[in-house]
Amino acid sequence: MTMITHHVAGTRRSLKSLLASVVLACLAWGGSAQAIPIDYSLTVKVVDVCDDTGANCASLGPAGDNFFASYVNKIWAQAGIVVEFLAPTYLSNSSFLNINDNVFDSSFYKLSGGGSSTSVTMWLVNTVSGAYGESWPGAGGLVIAMNTVMSFGSAGRVDTIAHELGHNLGLVAPSSGGDGGWHDDSNRNYLMASGGVRNIPQTLSEVCPDGACYDLLSPQQIALARSSSLLQPVSQQVPEPGSMLLLLGGLLGIGLSRRHFFRV
Repeated sequence: MTMITHHVAGTRRSLKSLLASVVLACLAWGGSAQAIPIDYSLTVKVVDVCDDTGANCASLGPAGDNFFASYVNKIWAQAGIVVEFLAPTYLSNSSFLNINDNVFDSSFYKLSGGGSSTSVTMWLVNTVSGAYGESWPGAGGLVIAMNTVMSFGSAGRVDTIAHELGHNLGLVAPSSGGDGGWHDDSNRNYLMASGGVRNIPQTLSEVCPDGACYDLLSPQQIALARSSSLLQPVSQQVPEPGSMLLLLGGLLGIGLSRRHFFRV
């Protein structure tokens, strides 16, 4: 039997203005290759899949940087977007820990409400057959194979979540090569290049605009992402207490340094 257990505190509207000021202050340092002010937020509901007993849940990511929040926020700062991951809820269903394309494109599609145009749900599982992650184009749903992501290199596949969120935000226009044209392989440094093509950072200092400038977003990609209905103006965002701490940690890290599916 499928069961979702909620482990999330209520929201506090008094944190709203604090979020905006912290985001703008921390990212004024220059965390955007395009120097775009942080004026949009993307809220991600996290569902961590566990076994039938509620144990052996999928990884949340590196200790102190759940969901690779520091990388995700530095990458999307290029588009003037801050990403807020809500405190996770837990789904107890062993059959969802290791999935294939059909499970994501049917069962998870139904559980997330059919691919919302106004909210994003991220499912954390152990493995996805043949992929690091998958997502719906222009709709708020993605699944991340956390065992696979965490086993990549020394730091993990730090850009997978940011990449799949890009598809949710509408970055799916046909391009030169890669997965039938769903990725832009014209530049290996692009965040939206195919998984087997793009350069993968292993330190935060390699993410644009620093160093090698991996995970680059083009001006066209930025404009398209910023038009997504999944975004909210920062002034309207209401963070949860738990997610506020996560966001602050990610931003401090920055300052210091289908129904189709997509594979990376």
